[in-house]
Amino acid sequence: MSEVLRTPQEIVVVGAGMVAHRFVESLISRAERPMHVTVIGDEARRPYDRAALTGFFSGMTPEDLELDRSVFDDFRVRFLADDRALRIDRSARTVTTRSRVRIPYDTLVLATGSYAATVEVDGADLPGCFGYRTLEDVQGLKDFVERRAAMLGRPLRGAVIGGGILGLEAAGALRGMQVETTVVERSDRLMSAQLDSSAEKMLQHLLEARGIWVRTGSRTTRLDPDDTGAVAALEFHDGSIEPADVVVFAIGARPRDELARNAGMRVAPRGGVIIDERCATSDPSILAIGEVAEFEGRSVGLVAPGYAMAEVAATRLLGGDAAFPGYDDASTLNLSGVDVASFGDAMARTPHALDLVYADPTAGVYRKLVLSDDAQTLLGGILVGDATAYGALRPLVGASLGTGPAAYLLPGGAVDVPVDETASHALCAHFDLSHRQLSDAVRVAGLTTFSGILERIGRGVGCDVCKPAIAGMLSALVGVQARDREDGTVQAADGHAMAGAQKESTYSVVPSIAGGEVTPEGLIAIGQIARDFTLETTITGGRRIDMVGARLEQLPTIRQRLIDAGFDSGRVYGTSSRTMQTFAGASWGRSDVLDPADPSLAPVSERGQVPQATRDEPRADGVLIVGGALEARR
Repeated sequence: MSEVLRTPQEIVVVGAGMVAHRFVESLISRAERPMHVTVIGDEARRPYDRAALTGFFSGMTPEDLELDRSVFDDFRVRFLADDRALRIDRSARTVTTRSRVRIPYDTLVLATGSYAATVEVDGADLPGCFGYRTLEDVQGLKDFVERRAAMLGRPLRGAVIGGGILGLEAAGALRGMQVETTVVERSDRLMSAQLDSSAEKMLQHLLEARGIWVRTGSRTTRLDPDDTGAVAALEFHDGSIEPADVVVFAIGARPRDELARNAGMRVAPRGGVIIDERCATSDPSILAIGEVAEFEGRSVGLVAPGYAMAEVAATRLLGGDAAFPGYDDASTLNLSGVDVASFGDAMARTPHALDLVYADPTAGVYRKLVLSDDAQTLLGGILVGDATAYGALRPLVGASLGTGPAAYLLPGGAVDVPVDETASHALCAHFDLSHRQLSDAVRVAGLTTFSGILERIGRGVGCDVCKPAIAGMLSALVGVQARDREDGTVQAADGHAMAGAQKESTYSVVPSIAGGEVTPEGLIAIGQIARDFTLETTITGGRRIDMVGARLEQLPTIRQRLIDAGFDSGRVYGTSSRTMQTFAGASWGRSDVLDPADPSLAPVSERGQVPQATRDEPRADGVLIVGGALEARR
């Protein structure tokens, strides 16, 4: 199924959606030989942006949603709208349409997409029940809501069956039309394919704050009509009832593979035309792309993989060689100002994956990064409430973060969290050693992975205290020779970021001063280094000394002199980053910086260390623990 095809003369594309449009665009923009492309679409309109359907409720018109018209207006393209393909004759290489037109092909491309699934219960076809798949669906939904609200003389109550991305978009559309909306999800959480339970709880909290109610673990068994025959309520498996004047089904999609199935092609038992990495089907003359295609046991209803398949198919037809790399499950959602993003191994299914979590319920923010066992490689992540880091993080999946994970987890970017490494009490329930003792043990034993550290020194599976602490250790201990990096920082031989790029190709060096405390000898050493290398010195907002103006070749010597004086170079900051100092404390209800010298704070066992009561509940709301220090927000 994987031979490279020669450029054919007659290409027929069944389907006129976003993926078909991308395929034709890619093909004709690169073709150097004569060809004819026939596109068969069963909707009576040109291709439009199905992913932006929700925009229709905020004023976008069908014309606004339409994709580039010039693609199908090309003289090499014939577009047959509102004329569904009914039959494939593989032996004669023809496609017969609803209008009884028989179209010959050299190569056939199936881009039929999928159809919206519905709940198989009584009443699913009542007036007021809608899918959320096509432009006709959303137009009908909007018209019905306006008519029904005028008829009843009150705001409507709506229900969306399905708590995935599409269901939440539909809920946002209903809420935007002033419909009191409840999302009904059969599983135990929303967006179960993208979010873990903690992220889902944060999302649910944010949605309900915006008037979108959530009902999980609920299976709909019946839809009941009112006296007019329109839908009026949903019944559930537990006997409860939810009033609803309008219902939207968004429980997923099913591949439209009936053409291939009826033609005797290989189709997956659960649906989808089986393809290889070159989008070839069991018939050498037929390719399949987009949601109708089943690759390595999966058929995914996302646009991005469909676009990738379209490019692969077009490249093959032009005589080149290309392969579909597999599904990228990254997904985003913006709903009423609530941002959600999930990418890579978000559920930490990779063996020995290390997950680091920051949660602030007051601010409505949840961030999770999944790293490799050695804390060097980003595997995936989840962002809820604030997904601004998604654009930077997604391309790094499978690569190094280039900085400590706190730069992406904490508010304001890079954050300096001081740790009293001389404290003697245990780091957490999984390690009997203090932070400093554990760091020394890891260094001496040459351990480079979180699982290896647990097996050798600790016990259990780790928690939100030791995971980020050890991630910081590994980030500092595991590295290569000092090198100039693309992000403007310089990496020392032990992997510790030691300097940040400044203007005129010079660097800023920031010695680590825990809690802002330094001995007179330390101050003298810093002053001598600054004088010897002609560096400017400033006191930062984090109570540290910033030495500015070092040249690249001077950095190894400066770092060694700092180490000899008892320092270790700390985090570095670009000119756009903000330094924030945080301390451990028992004062909840404070959102500003906690000062250990503030007498209003409850006693702290050791500066920079978490009180044992807090350690026993590492997932308390608003708590982030990094390297043994605690930032408390509630």
